Amino acid sequence: MELFLMGAQILGGMALFMFSIRQLSNTLKKIASVRLKTLLQKATASPIKGALIGSLVTFLVQSSSVTVLLLLGFVNAGIMNLRQSIFVMLGSEIGTTITAQIVAFKVKMIFYPLMALGFALSALSSKEKVKNGGDILFSLAMIFLAMKIMADGSKPLQNFPLFLELIARLGTYPLLGIVVGALFTAITSSSSATTSLVIAMSMEGVIDLHSGIALIIGANIGTCVLELIASVGTTLAARRTGMAQFLINIIGALLFYPFLKPFADLISLTATEVPRLIANAHTVFNITVSLLLMPLVGLLILLLKKLVPGTDEAQTGSYGVLDEKFLQVPAVALYEAEQEVNRMTSIVEEMLHYARRAFFDNDREAMKTLVDNERIVDSINGKLGSYLAKISTVMLSEKDTDKKRALSHAITDIERVADLAENIGEYAGQKNVVFSDPAKKELKKAFDDAALVYSMAAKSLRRKRRSLALDIGPMEEEFDELELMYRKKYIVKREDGASRPVIDALYPNVLKDLERISDHANNIAEYVMQIT
Repeated sequence: MELFLMGAQILGGMALFMFSIRQLSNTLKKIASVRLKTLLQKATASPIKGALIGSLVTFLVQSSSVTVLLLLGFVNAGIMNLRQSIFVMLGSEIGTTITAQIVAFKVKMIFYPLMALGFALSALSSKEKVKNGGDILFSLAMIFLAMKIMADGSKPLQNFPLFLELIARLGTYPLLGIVVGALFTAITSSSSATTSLVIAMSMEGVIDLHSGIALIIGANIGTCVLELIASVGTTLAARRTGMAQFLINIIGALLFYPFLKPFADLISLTATEVPRLIANAHTVFNITVSLLLMPLVGLLILLLKKLVPGTDEAQTGSYGVLDEKFLQVPAVALYEAEQEVNRMTSIVEEMLHYARRAFFDNDREAMKTLVDNERIVDSINGKLGSYLAKISTVMLSEKDTDKKRALSHAITDIERVADLAENIGEYAGQKNVVFSDPAKKELKKAFDDAALVYSMAAKSLRRKRRSLALDIGPMEEEFDELELMYRKKYIVKREDGASRPVIDALYPNVLKDLERISDHANNIAEYVMQIT
């Protein structure tokens, strides 16, 4: 019974730790927002900048695994190449040590007032920045509470000689410790959880420095399993990126393995308490491996090409767009979705150009392109709708949540404009239907005005310019007045019998479709107003 309660307490503390880390990560992602995307794009500037940004991003998302998943997405999309991603990855190895340094602090009961303060700020304030600060404090308090629960749960293990002997063997036979650490981390998918459990157990003297070092080296290897699985089915460069993290940690383990005893002796000089010593060992190990491998990235790439053979693929601009790996950081996923919305908007803008040629010039080639583009827009609309629905609003700021909602509505209006453009192009192809010269002249004016309203709406959406969106309402009202005037003129002509039934018979339909294009453009402008 005692063993059951002890195991339950350790596992419960570990579950609370992983939950708290995830909550902290969610809040930091919300604060960092799309700046994570900007940071990672800046990482392509130089190797050193890439490593520094890799460290910062890993701290913000509280997971080297999430950083590598983002890298897989960027490499798969052609935004980054393999070399750039490896430097960011080496930086992420350093960034992941920060959590271990934080949990090694013995905060005793300070987490209770920290928890109360964090909750008060989050619950009582209406300002999002203050609420986020409260959430961070509350998450940190929960992390320290989880560490205490795990440490308290580990304390009775000192009374079990068999367990202590097993732990001692991990120090005597470090390879066994590395394997155990790797397997445990592969199961939990979190090297931070493994490292924190090791530190918690060392707080009660259950794990010594030698055993702790072996376990954390194994944890570094075990955390690569998720990335290896995630790289399946991606581009060649992305598969090599997934393999790179595994290779980096294997090389690090091989480099340190023959010198683990002198390494432990060296680390023992850095502090007096075992929890801090293990955290320091974790930090020194990761920083040393990253610094040693930075000058050897070229050789590492050659080795990756041997391990993952194949011919480099030419990237297309849209390959990897809306990659589900980006959903790990919703703000980045939203940014990717926004770029795809802009692409969809531009395609529809071109469709209006082709619709004009098809309708007024009876250009059959333009009509064919129009139909092809409409299918593309339908496909993008379906994928975008599904992708936006998967983006978690829990980890989005209020502004980004509004943007997600606006984009979800906007793609429906954009898709409807595409349908209407195709309708207009098809009118000219119907048999026994002709338009008189006066009707064509009026429709050209109406078409150009409607296309201009949509073009302004598309520009305001792409640039997120409120000033542009403000101009669209009056333009749409002017178009409504023009459409009403032309419709009245048509009715008068029909009553006077000035036209044979077949001539201009579809004139009202075209006018109506153009008026609806203007209405949808105005809707898009209103969404822009909501997010600017």
